[in-house]
Amino acid sequence: MLDKNNDPTVAIIVLNWNGWENSIECLESVYKIDYPNYHLILADNASSDESIEKIGEYCRGELKPVSNYVSYTDQNKPIMVQEIDYNEIEKTELKEIFVNSGSNQRKNLLFIKNDKNYGFAGGNNIAIRFAMQKINPDYVLLLNNDTVVDNKFLYELIEVAEKGEKIGFVGPKIYYYTPDKISNILNFAGGELNKNTFQPHPLGVDQLDNGRFDLEKKVDYVEGSCLLIKNELINEIGLFDPEYFTYWEEIDWCFRGQKAGYESVYAPKAIIWHKGRASDLSANSIYYMIKNRFLFVKKNAQTVQILSSTLYYFGYYFWIILFSVALIHKDENKRRSFLKGTYEGLKILLS
Repeated sequence: MLDKNNDPTVAIIVLNWNGWENSIECLESVYKIDYPNYHLILADNASSDESIEKIGEYCRGELKPVSNYVSYTDQNKPIMVQEIDYNEIEKTELKEIFVNSGSNQRKNLLFIKNDKNYGFAGGNNIAIRFAMQKINPDYVLLLNNDTVVDNKFLYELIEVAEKGEKIGFVGPKIYYYTPDKISNILNFAGGELNKNTFQPHPLGVDQLDNGRFDLEKKVDYVEGSCLLIKNELINEIGLFDPEYFTYWEEIDWCFRGQKAGYESVYAPKAIIWHKGRASDLSANSIYYMIKNRFLFVKKNAQTVQILSSTLYYFGYYFWIILFSVALIHKDENKRRSFLKGTYEGLKILLS
């Protein structure tokens, strides 16, 4: 059991890009967690909507998130915000009120304003680097802005992470977020990766949670929507590879951790809800998901695996996705993005 008087310090990082409605609901749920020793960092990837203004209104207590998952409270409003401009980030020092951990963190927010969209990988890297330099936490937690969390989720993640020195990554049980009611339909319960096809397999996806996925277990990867990583592992293997921009970067990170001797572990008692669905992927997302599949294979596969995964892709997977986007959904933008991602990815693989 954790020592409630000496809990490890956690830097919680939430990345926003044109999604203030999601972000303020996510923040409201985080401020309600029962874990006391954390610093909350919101990084904005140069949003072009009203994100900066709306998040500011939320922090001042002037805007309430709309949610059936989390009840709003004004007891921690106004939230004290330290704004950090990207161009000043290296020389920024934390204000005294942000230095000490404890219950006051429920009223604090470090707000990094990036100068452009660095993607999921780059945007999180900026916030992680800042956290490591200015806070030096025991753990970093990456949390998608389109999630809401159970109030005990972080305690449960830390409880698992503290069980072994070589547990490097820990991820929660993830349910789908459904606006009308609280869902118990699984979105993710740990991830496996076929080493011959390099096809990722999220466990439990679309299944009603009947207790089958209640066992803590070692997995191949943890989803980036909620990922806890130890400080010493970041120091050893570095940050996300920014070449991914978005998609596959967390799987690559977990595999780099494995090569360094660390495990990724699924923690079923930690629970969050995630709004993302594969069927909702944009054309741009499909491009990066396909291209980065080849990038991952290039970086992590041996010669035989490159051959087997390429045969699988062009002998089966390519036609399944093409049939889906071109004939079932009849989406020309997604079809072009899929073909472009395949072309660009193949160039990477053959380079």
